Amino acid sequence: MPGHHDDGDENPDPLEVHTRPLHDGSFLLTVNGALDHHTADRLTDALRPVLRAEAPTVLLDLSGVSFLDSTGLTRLLVSSRAARSAGGRVFLVSPSPPVRHMLEITGIDRVITTRPDHGAAPAPADGEGDQRGPQGWWRW
Repeated sequence: MPGHHDDGDENPDPLEVHTRPLHDGSFLLTVNGALDHHTADRLTDALRPVLRAEAPTVLLDLSGVSFLDSTGLTRLLVSSRAARSAGGRVFLVSPSPPVRHMLEITGIDRVITTRPDHGAAPAPADGEGDQRGPQGWWRW
C-alpha cells in the first residue's frame, strides 16, 4: 500500500509540516506525506510551539497526507485535547480520501471538527452546536 510502511522499512515516506501564522491569530499547518509511527514526531514537534499560544486555533491541512495510522490518529487526538485545555481548538482541514476514511471509521470525525478548507467560518468556540452537513462535512 503506498505510504504504508512496516516496522522493517528503513526509509519511511517523509512527512513535511509547514507552519504559517494567519492574520486572525490562528496557525495553518500544512502536512504532506505519511503520518505514521515513523513520522508522527515531526507533527508533534511542529505543533508544540503553536499549542503554547494562548487559546490556540490550529488548522491542520491534511490534503497532502497519503497515509494515516493509529499513531497519527493518536497525535491528532492529543493535539486537539491540548488545544482545548488551553482554551483553543484544532480543526482538520481538507483531509485526503485515505485520511477521511480513517477519521470516519474510527469516529474521530465526530470528536475533532473537520472543515472543507481553511477559509471556512470558524466553529463555535465550545464545540457545541456542530452539525453534520452534506457529504459528512461539518457546517456551522
